[in-house]
Parts: sequence; structure tokens; C-alpha cells
Amino acid sequence: MGSLSSKPETATVDVTTAAVIQPDMQNADQVQQQQQCMPSSNVSMPPLDAQMFMNQMQNDNAAHQRQGSFQRRGDRSGRLSLGAPAELLPTNQNFNDDDDLNLQAASAAASEQPEPDPAVVGDGALSVNTRVEYSALPRGQMQDVFGLVTVQGSAAPEPDPSGSSASTDDERQPMDLMCVLDVSGSMRGDKIRQVQDAMRFIIDQAIPKDRLSIVTFNHQGQRVLRLRKMDMEGKNSATVTTLQLSAGGGTSIASGLSTALDVMEQRRQRNKVSAILLLTDGQDGSTRHQLPALIARAQQANCSIYGFGFGKDHDAALLSDLAEQAQTPFTFVENTENIREAFAGAVGGLSSIVAQAVELTITSHVQLKNVHTPFATCMTSATCACVTIPDIFAGERRDILVELSVPTGPTTDDKTKLLEAQVSYRDLRSGILMQTPVSVMEASVVEEPQPEAEPDEEVTAQRERFEVTRVLQQASAQSDAGHFEEAQQMLDAVDQRMKGKKTRTSLNVALCSELADAKSRMARRSVWEGGGRAEVRDATQMHKMQRATNMMASSSACVTKSSKRMYCNSKQAEFINMSKS
Repeated sequence: MGSLSSKPETATVDVTTAAVIQPDMQNADQVQQQQQCMPSSNVSMPPLDAQMFMNQMQNDNAAHQRQGSFQRRGDRSGRLSLGAPAELLPTNQNFNDDDDLNLQAASAAASEQPEPDPAVVGDGALSVNTRVEYSALPRGQMQDVFGLVTVQGSAAPEPDPSGSSASTDDERQPMDLMCVLDVSGSMRGDKIRQVQDAMRFIIDQAIPKDRLSIVTFNHQGQRVLRLRKMDMEGKNSATVTTLQLSAGGGTSIASGLSTALDVMEQRRQRNKVSAILLLTDGQDGSTRHQLPALIARAQQANCSIYGFGFGKDHDAALLSDLAEQAQTPFTFVENTENIREAFAGAVGGLSSIVAQAVELTITSHVQLKNVHTPFATCMTSATCACVTIPDIFAGERRDILVELSVPTGPTTDDKTKLLEAQVSYRDLRSGILMQTPVSVMEASVVEEPQPEAEPDEEVTAQRERFEVTRVLQQASAQSDAGHFEEAQQMLDAVDQRMKGKKTRTSLNVALCSELADAKSRMARRSVWEGGGRAEVRDATQMHKMQRATNMMASSSACVTKSSKRMYCNSKQAEFINMSKS
């Protein structure tokens, strides 16, 4: 175990230990002024005078305590810890000290100009296409059919074969990352060390234009690193702060999130990509009723929230509810050594975002009975709908299932137009509003029904995905109530239908594996409470959102599952592989 030497000579800092800084020395952000401070995990540095370092840290800490720069939450957090929480509103605390982004005056002036109408681009960051369940419909008969509207993100650029990341770094947009870390008493020991290791990986992979801030929480939230640019000085400061983390106290997730949102709301400037990574291993009964207000604040600040539940004892129901409202994945980190991979996959995905503020407009020429999607949907009439998707990673797809009612009206045409779909979005690279060309869903009109006609394979696969996610949610609710036999029966019914299909797609096989795994985890209460709930809710939210943050295999799974690999893109896989090296 490395440590700072007590000798009057010089000593080096071993970044593999979390004990090199005393835990009670808070607010290490101010050591940024030193030229000799802790390096990131793979950066060498000259020797550091130990006594000078410790004295400076203590002086900086004392100065901040006098200035009140990192005051605790006082009565508000106190009420939370006593089990009678007050609503966490934006604080009066001043956090508008984020590092300057050095934005050019010209771009600032341009942002004040009226935005032109979106340009129609055929080979942009997004494309849209449509499919209908049956390509031929009988003339003169009312028929309900399913259709599929798919929004597709362009592929991520191939990795540089030379091994240099400079060109890729120039391609991607810089990020504002906020890491909200549980430091309650249950995080002592190996857990806090694994979190520190994961944080050092994120710090190491950041590019100079990225900015990072850290908020810790136990019974109250505290910002311990202001929003710093990840140049060498910022990385050093972030590493010192990470190695200072110490565990103790209760758990108030709401207080940690609220403090993080205070920081993100008060930014003087903003990178285009902003995200909060929340990691906790605890239970918190005071946060659930505050989620809608916290999520609304995050959306207003243009900031996504990714929740990571650590270990078998965390509040999986709370974090999956948060993910559902935030429209992001919920990640169950079963084993401590996988925190680094989970964070890596999330950050890799965020670094690959190609489009934001995605709006899909569906204009139907027949009755639009239903639109199946987890994303916000506005039905403007019986034939029109608008679906809003916050962002799309490179290579990702979003499949929106629609139910149509085709009328019996007479027609002499050989084809009938069912609907039109178009997507508007903000291209992340250029910052310009763009539109896809219109995609038209059509079907042939035939004289007689065709009972032997096979449904479209892709539409069928997405119907199965919708059915499985719905039954997983319903069976989870039964298991939460202790009705495990009813949950098993629900899963069995869908599983038999899935396995009875004539055509088995890769998605069908993956979904059947999810059903088999869920059945084993809903066998009895001890299994359900011992990680079963978390694993099933992770899988349910992943399939709903069509997004994953990792490719970790569960050590307690009874079957081999392939779903996570289906939803991770090449950039995520690249980051995950680096996290294992």
C-alpha cells in the first residue's frame, strides 16, 4: 500500500490507494492551484514534497470552511435524514464557477439569431423508414394492422488503425459530466475503492474539452469538485478529489441529485452533451415522491440522468422508476469489479451522440389507433402524432410500433398510402436543425384475403419486444406483491407463444432468454429480493429504451443472455474494452 512519506525529503503519490489523503480533508478542488498534484491513472509526474502538499491541502480546506464555499445543506438535508423530507428546490448556493469553455464570440452571436427552418438532408445523422405488417390488404374490408417506424442513427466512425485517438477526439462533441456518488456507510471498504477506480478511468479517458464535476452524498449532498475542464490541471484536481472519497452516514439520493442539478443549472456555459451519472448501493424511502420534480429540472437543464444500482441491497425499484421517467437505461451492477465497465459503457455511448431534440412526426391517412413507445407522445388528432426522443447514439435505432385501422372504403387503386413519417433533429456536429426526407408506408390492395401471407419479420420482432417488456413489468408487479405463482404463469404464457413462432429471429431468441431468466428470479421471495428484482428491471428498461450501458453477464443468471450486445454500439464496446485493460 503506497502512502505519502513523513520524511522531510520528497515522496511520490501512489494512485492505487485511497488512503493517501485523510478522509476529513474535504473540498480538494482548490488544490488545482498547485503545480504538483495527483496524476491520473497512467500519467507520470515528478516527486511531490509531502509535507508541503499536506499543509497546502489543510490551508485550502480551512479557507473554504471560512468562506462557506461548500456549506452543507443545513435544515433541508437534516429533515431528509430524519425521514420527513422537504421538497428539494434549487438552492441559493453559488455554483456558477465552472471552467470557461472559450467559446468564440462569433458562435455566441450566431446563437442569438433566429434559427432557420430545418434543412432536408438525405444522408444526415438520422434516417427514417417504415414497414407494414402485411404488404397486401383485401379490398373493401376493415382491417387492423401494425406498422413500424424506425429512426436510425448513422454509424460511428471506425477506430483509427494507427491506435491514435486524436482524430476521434476531434470528431466527438465535448461533454459536461456530473458524477453523483453514494458515500454512505454501506460503501466502506472495497465498494468505495472500486468507485474510485471507475472514476479514475473516466478522468483518464476525458479529452481536454470535456468538463467533470463530482457530487457526493450520504444523508446530504455536497459538491466536492467544481465543473473542471479535463486538461492536465483539471485531471489532477479530479484525481485528488476522487482519492479523498470516504464513506459514512445515511443515504439521501434526492439530496445528491438536487445538489448536482444546482451545479448543472448554474453553469455559465454548457457543452452540447450533458449527463449525470448516479451511483448508489442504498435504500432511500424519501426520494421517490421527489423524482418528477428532479427529472423536470434535469430536462430543463438539458441534462440526462443515468442510474447505476450497486450490489443486491440497493433500491432497484426506485432507480428503475428514475430511469423510466428520465428515459434512460437502469444499470444493475451486481459485482463490485464491474462498476468501471458500467461507467465506461455509459460514457462511451454519450461520446457517440449524433443527434438531439429528435422529433418524429407521424401523419396517418387512416385511423391511428395507438403508438407504442416509451418516449413522450403527443396525439394532435386521430391521425397525427409527434414522438419526442431526447438523443440518439451512433448506430442506434428507435422502433416505434403503430396500430392502424384501415377502412372499408372503396378504392380502385392498386396501392393505398397508410402514413407518412418524417424526423427533425439537431445535428450534434454542426449544431444545425435538420430534417429527414419523408418516408411513406404503403400497402398493396388485393381482391381477396390472403390467409397464408406471412407477416413482416421485423414488425413481428418489434411486436414481440413490446409484448415481452410489458409482461416483464406486469410479472415484476406480481412478484413485488409476493404473487410468484401468478408471475410465473404470465411469463409462461408469453414464452410459449414466442417459441411457437415459425420464424425465430435473433431478437426473438434474446427475448426468450430474458423470459427464462425472469422466471428463475421470480421463483421465490429470497431470490427476488436478492438481486432478482434489479436484474429483471434492468432488462425491462433496456429493451424498452433499446439502449444498454454494458455487456456484463450476470453471475447468477441461469441462461446465457445476448440482449446487451444487441444494444451497445461500437463506441461503447471500445470504451468497455479499454476499461478491462
